[in-house]
Amino acid sequence: MGPDYPLIAWNAALTYDMIFTQPVVYEFENLQMPTLLLIGQRDRTAQGKANAAPEVREKLGNYPALGKETAKKIKNASLVEIDNVGHLPHIEAYERFITPLLQFLRS
Repeated sequence: MGPDYPLIAWNAALTYDMIFTQPVVYEFENLQMPTLLLIGQRDRTAQGKANAAPEVREKLGNYPALGKETAKKIKNASLVEIDNVGHLPHIEAYERFITPLLQFLRS
């Protein structure tokens, strides 16, 4: 609730608007810069998953598969799969997250 609250709230609103209304999966192939994907292999997060039909729901949020698919679509992508970690690898397994991130940033 500090002085930056309006800016932080606006940025959060823009981020969630993008997540809900502007899927970027169709734009991955346009990325030209080196890209690091750090994917927790237990992550099954998917917005609206609870409201999806059962046959669709079981396919949503399969990040082990989505990570591999995404890495193939981005020309200069590197994929780091973090075993036994969910949606928040930077919190759940900080060392296993930060080590490849720092290596990527230094390369």
